[in-house]
Amino acid sequence: MRRLPFLSIALLVLAMTVACDRFRPPKLIIFDTICTDTLIGEADQAIYGTIGEKSTMQTLYLHTYDDTMAFRLVNPQILGRYTVGDKVAVVPCGEAMANKVVDITSLMQEWGTRDSLKIPHGFAIEADGKIRTINNNTGRLYHGWELVNGRLALSHNNGKAKTDTIADTMDILKLTPDSLVIGDSIRAYRYGCIGEKISTSGKKSRRRR
Repeated sequence: MRRLPFLSIALLVLAMTVACDRFRPPKLIIFDTICTDTLIGEADQAIYGTIGEKSTMQTLYLHTYDDTMAFRLVNPQILGRYTVGDKVAVVPCGEAMANKVVDITSLMQEWGTRDSLKIPHGFAIEADGKIRTINNNTGRLYHGWELVNGRLALSHNNGKAKTDTIADTMDILKLTPDSLVIGDSIRAYRYGCIGEKISTSGKKSRRRR
C-alpha cells in the first residue's frame, strides 16, 4: 500500500508532460533548397565569365566576376567559336572539368530566314536577356532569353493570359557564325544569320567569320 503515493505522483507527472507536449508549438520543417529547385525548376549549374588568354581546346581559362578558373575540357560540346574576351557559359562535369561550352558572344546575333523578296524575318538575341522581333507578324513572339545549364530558354506570353510568362527550353544543337539550330524532343528549328553580330553591350558589330 505504501507504493500507491509514488504511483500517483508518477501518473501525475506523466499527465503534465503529455499536456505540455500538446501545447508545444510544432517544429519548423526546413526543406533542402536543392530539392526545392528540382521540384520547381531546373537549377543552373553553369559558370559564366569571359575567355582568358592561354585557353586551348583542352584547357579553358575563365575570368569570372572575382576569380580566374581553369577547366579541363572532357569530350566537350563546343557551341560557337569562342576567342579571347568572348562571354561564355561553362557547364562543369566534375572538379575543374567541363563538358559543354556555349559562346554567348556568338549567340547574340540576328537570326531568322529571308522570304522570296529577301526580306528578313526572325529575332535578335540581345544583351540583358532581351529578344527583339524582326518582321515577325505570325508565330510565337519571344521577348526574353536565358541559358540554363547550356540550354536556351526562350520566354513568351501565354496566349490565354497575356500577363503570364512561360518559357520554351531548347537544346542548342549547332551554333556557328552563320547558323543556329535549336530543338526539343519533338522538332528542330534552323536559323541563319540575317544581320550583324550584337555585342554584349547591345551594339551591333561586324560578324566574325
